[in-house]
Amino acid sequence: MVSIELDGVWKTFPDGIEAVRGVDLTVGSGEFVVLVGPSGCGKSTTLRMIAGLEDISRGEVRIGGRAVNNVPAKDRDIAMVFQSYALYPHMTAFENMAFGLKLRKIPRAEIRDRVHKAADVLGLSDILDRKPRSLSGGQRQRVAVGRAIVREPAAFLFDEPLSNLDAKLRVATRSEFKALSERLETTTVYVTHDQEEAMTLGDRLVVMSEGAIQQIGSPFDVFASPVNRFVAGFIGTPPMNFFRGSVTRDAEQTTFRMEPPREAPDAGVPNVAPLTLDLPGRLAAGLPEGTLSDVVLGVRPSTARVLGENEPPRPASDLELLVEVVEPLGAQMDIHGRVATGEKAIFRVDATRTVPVRSVARLRLRADQAHLFEPGDFGACLTADPSAAVMIAPAEPPPAASPRAGSARPESAQLE
Repeated sequence: MVSIELDGVWKTFPDGIEAVRGVDLTVGSGEFVVLVGPSGCGKSTTLRMIAGLEDISRGEVRIGGRAVNNVPAKDRDIAMVFQSYALYPHMTAFENMAFGLKLRKIPRAEIRDRVHKAADVLGLSDILDRKPRSLSGGQRQRVAVGRAIVREPAAFLFDEPLSNLDAKLRVATRSEFKALSERLETTTVYVTHDQEEAMTLGDRLVVMSEGAIQQIGSPFDVFASPVNRFVAGFIGTPPMNFFRGSVTRDAEQTTFRMEPPREAPDAGVPNVAPLTLDLPGRLAAGLPEGTLSDVVLGVRPSTARVLGENEPPRPASDLELLVEVVEPLGAQMDIHGRVATGEKAIFRVDATRTVPVRSVARLRLRADQAHLFEPGDFGACLTADPSAAVMIAPAEPPPAASPRAGSARPESAQLE
């Protein structure tokens, strides 16, 4: 097992596009780290620079303490599993898994031993004589993983390996990946755009956007203590609700008040009461006394419940929502609607009460699980625990890209 370090890594393509900006990251020996973010955020480019399939414009990548910027992919002692299975259709599962070892002139007996050991780990022993066309998508992906395992590399790199599977198979294969990573204890960097997949697999998450790392932390810390509005909105299903307003703090109480509509009321602004929410002392600790006139309240969809008709209101914690869509999910349901400012919101609640469309639902919020943010898509969290996670932002632009920057090595034969 080895560590993987990225020190101030940038990737600038010849057309000037900065795909990766100032990434600093250390993946510990035996750690499973997930790079997660929306499409185009730079996560796959970062992985390809670690693999040696993409040149680095600036910075340094170290594997096991050795700088590998100029080391060919085949000499980095890593194995990469791609989104596509890339299996040879004319070869059996055994032959696909053994192919890379044959190229290295590994003795036949050792090849057989390695393949059968990997097949036992992956539950493939019964299908080694079958060709890819007779295998399911999950079996094909496991054969691709087995091909990487038999090499006994110092580290594994996975580039969205489950994205081609259907939803049910993806969940099943995800649990197999988790069990496999715990059994092998090999340093792993895993890329996905699926935040649920990231939360369940990773020891740590690296949340990326626009080529930069936004936050690094455990799945719990990133979910419970997002450092900015982007992370809060990206991590969590359904995504966090955001309401603009103001906060007033005095010696006795801190209160968020939803702003009235900034434009003249129209058909898009429902006739419901604006939210007033008293915040607990934990959230108010870092706020100055007085009034902050432009803040954003973040509320997780799961931190509310629908009130019954006979429950007395609490003006300092209840939200009125004009219901537009109800999505039954069995024991729970998602209710979509709009609040007094016209902003859309979604809440996941127990399906124990009927909530008619076009009705006004009263929801009691968990103020102790709310967050306050500065305005803007990347507004900093005003109530985050600074010890729970790390935010990284590049401070300076890279120098002009070298003539070779941006050239990609072909994937084939580079990792064999």
